[in-house]
Amino acid sequence: MSGDDHKRIAEHLKTSPLFAGLEPSAIESLSSVCRVEKVSRGRAIVEEDSLGESMFVLMRGRVRVEKKTPSNDRYTVTFLSHERGDFFGELGLLDSDRRSATVTAESDCEVIVIERDRFLQFGDSNPTAGLSVTRRIAGNLATRLRRANDDVITLFAALVHEVEERI
Repeated sequence: MSGDDHKRIAEHLKTSPLFAGLEPSAIESLSSVCRVEKVSRGRAIVEEDSLGESMFVLMRGRVRVEKKTPSNDRYTVTFLSHERGDFFGELGLLDSDRRSATVTAESDCEVIVIERDRFLQFGDSNPTAGLSVTRRIAGNLATRLRRANDDVITLFAALVHEVEERI
């Protein structure tokens, strides 16, 4: 990785909500284990059901997050953009399970790639920073789980209401 890429990664990580507040030395250390990948418009960065061992921070561009229905139709869950410091695939830093969605470049993109084994090395060398990032990931996951629980309850209530109307 060139010195320019290293500097660009460090500057961008400072602006991401996931890494905000880390000490400058920790940002420098983290940026040294990352790489930049260019992604052409229309290319899938992450495929649903593939194994994941890395996360991605948008440096430039916009992506679409899609899920498959049981009948294999795709529906858009959300769009992510570099302007908000968006990231995706963070579960790949915690385990090597299957990806939960497909993420496709809506425009030409640049992403910062952080691989799990390198993130774990970073955390071993910088335990305070590693714990801080892991806690933020856990907080984001907890928020998503709460929303999913609320959605399930809403859908269940709607289903019960519809069944009761048919009786």
